[in-house]
Amino acid sequence: MKASRIFSFLFGGRYEVRGPAARAEELINAVMRHEIAHTDFTRDADGVLRFSVPRREAARLRDVIDKKGILGYSVIGKGLPFAVYRYRRRIGFVAGAALFCAVAWFSTLFVWKVEIAGDGGVSVEEVERNLAEIGVGIGTFIPDKDFWQLSTEYLARFDDCSWLSINVVGTTASVELRERVDAPDPPPDADAPCNVVAAEDGVIDSFVISEGRGYVVPNTVVRRGDLLVSGVIEDIQGELRLCHASAEVYAEVERTLEAYQPYAHAVREYTGAQDVRRSIIFFGAQIPLPFGGGDAGDCFETEESRDLLTLPDGKTLPFGTHTVCRRAYVEITAYYTPAQAREMAREALEAAIAREAGAARILEVERSVVEEGGGVRAFARIRCIRDIAQQKTIITTTGR
Repeated sequence: MKASRIFSFLFGGRYEVRGPAARAEELINAVMRHEIAHTDFTRDADGVLRFSVPRREAARLRDVIDKKGILGYSVIGKGLPFAVYRYRRRIGFVAGAALFCAVAWFSTLFVWKVEIAGDGGVSVEEVERNLAEIGVGIGTFIPDKDFWQLSTEYLARFDDCSWLSINVVGTTASVELRERVDAPDPPPDADAPCNVVAAEDGVIDSFVISEGRGYVVPNTVVRRGDLLVSGVIEDIQGELRLCHASAEVYAEVERTLEAYQPYAHAVREYTGAQDVRRSIIFFGAQIPLPFGGGDAGDCFETEESRDLLTLPDGKTLPFGTHTVCRRAYVEITAYYTPAQAREMAREALEAAIAREAGAARILEVERSVVEEGGGVRAFARIRCIRDIAQQKTIITTTGR
């Protein structure tokens, strides 16, 4: 509903006009000729003409209709002013309606809903508790708070996120945050003397030595633990000293990857039984309704929904319903066909190969699939070029 129509309903009102089917065309022409403000013309199934005019046009419209001699029409007032006038003698009704409108307007000055959106690494329950400590939650008086300052205060007091923003839209506090990712601690004794050894078997392809004395030669076979770069070097005076050896040593290595997919797997089958509990939300309190219920048994899946009344401008009122539905299910054993199991095993194997390719240059891949008694196992033997350099601390009696 447009804001202008809401304003007209509350303060201006309008007249709904119904004209006889036999003289509908004549009435339309008269309205258009005299340029009377109106809404779109509509026709009922029996041909009755319907349209609306503002209150200020009602007198002109009646004058035009009477001069045309059109009989059988009706002009009915619509809107809050007409409703108040009709019930003017029922003081209790008018006072109650006015009180309800006042309470509804006053409730829009409070937060009635908190929405937290993040990257999934932060506990929503923990964020809600922290927000409550700084005064943000259901029932917070909006005009009394500086939410930009509260965002800064949150970051200063709590270390669960690196960035947080609190924005109030209507009566909803929308909280956006990013998880704090601490920089990895530097390895202990980062400057301690060390050698570079082979992390796995391979054939040396190429290398780049940043510090230390190299013992590596291209096209040579190395075994895991073999010395590649020494942290013991000789200076120009012929004296030995220790350094923190560093290098990138690329070698051709072979690895075997596998993925297993069993035929049997558990699936949920819903029985149709459910337990539904509903409550009325009234200013943050939940009032359980007497009807509903059911029996979902011991195994059930819970679905929860919270629906609050929302005004056309987006403000949420503190009235609504809260529904908790528990759907009963049983777990049964289902089976993949051999073709399905083979395809799933292949997909898992390809994902493992893709992860391996992120840290290495793949040269060759040999794949095979074996059907076992309970499922399918997929293998891949890959030949690739990867960095096999691994630092190993040199232990000395002096610690250097």
